[in-house]
Amino acid sequence: MKKSVNPFSITALADELDLSLSEYSRWFEKNSHHISRSFMGVAVTLILFLLLLLVLRKLAIPMIARKKPSVAKTIQTISVPLSLLVLWMGLSVSADLMNLPSRLDLAVDKIFCALLIITALTLVLHGVRCVSEILTEKFRKSDPDKKLLLDLLHSLIRLAAWSLAVFFILQNIFMMNVTHLLVSAGVLGLAIAFAAQNTVANIFGAFSILGSKLFKVGDWIRVDKSEGVVERIGFRSVRLRAFEGRLIDIPNRIIADSQVENFSDRAFWREHFCFGLIYQTSPEKIEQGRQILEEIGRDLANDMAPGRSVRFDFIQLDSSSLNVDGYVWFRISDWFTMRSARGRFNGEVLRRFNEAGLEFAFPTSTIFLQEEPAEPPSPTPFEGK
Repeated sequence: MKKSVNPFSITALADELDLSLSEYSRWFEKNSHHISRSFMGVAVTLILFLLLLLVLRKLAIPMIARKKPSVAKTIQTISVPLSLLVLWMGLSVSADLMNLPSRLDLAVDKIFCALLIITALTLVLHGVRCVSEILTEKFRKSDPDKKLLLDLLHSLIRLAAWSLAVFFILQNIFMMNVTHLLVSAGVLGLAIAFAAQNTVANIFGAFSILGSKLFKVGDWIRVDKSEGVVERIGFRSVRLRAFEGRLIDIPNRIIADSQVENFSDRAFWREHFCFGLIYQTSPEKIEQGRQILEEIGRDLANDMAPGRSVRFDFIQLDSSSLNVDGYVWFRISDWFTMRSARGRFNGEVLRRFNEAGLEFAFPTSTIFLQEEPAEPPSPTPFEGK
């Protein structure tokens, strides 16, 4: 069943529309010369906008780039918002020359005011970004942690600036009640906050990583079962390059809640050694081997950690060897350099043990065969008769 339409509302709407059209038609007839001046102002503004952009991009920037590339890059970054700022100001003046009706003039002023605020904010943020990039380039190699901190601060400044600008434009220019708008969007905000909780946790995890200074780019670390060299520390995650070439991406919140081992940030590297000798080795020879091992540690003092002496002891009679066991503390923290130092230590052990006649054992088994006594031959049937 069709609903009835109120003819009075349609008639009122038509009357208001007719009144508005007639009002604007009278304004157009009365202000034709103002409109002509306004169009001339728009044309001059467009010419100035294009001329300013052309001068900055084609003349000023190439000349400055020869002497100061960083300054030229900054000017190139802000050239577009600076030209837009001139454009909006010129169009706003041209609109005022048009002598628009009060309601339309107020709406146009609000639009241009919002555009000017947004463009000015964009100009300022571009300048902040250029300064941030200069500082980031400065700390890229010397202190990568400061680079990440600058990136985080730059993102937070941008987010705060745009939020304040939007609230200011809505409340002070378009006269909207931002408080009621935020309250009405509370449920949506809660839903977004719940969906973005991992993202927020990752950002706080990035601050936790920076604050603890547990590792930096280039360090060899292990997080739970993941191990590799840190390639990048970002807002959301840390990227590791595994030794077999795989790329591992670990969220910051997991790293903040996990046990992290840093193999690069150490003053020494402890390695365990166990040398097995054959069971035919005499106690005197075992003692000689133990002394040789400690002597090698003293001779390779450049590879050893200061203040930590090499100590070996005869600790175990294994199933197939007599074990001389001990620990060696290498001073080098780099993995490949430490492997070279360990190779030199093993080479000296092999050479000096061979010179001393000490034989290394290997897993062996000895089988003893016992010969049983022969049984007397059984008598034949005819021997008893």
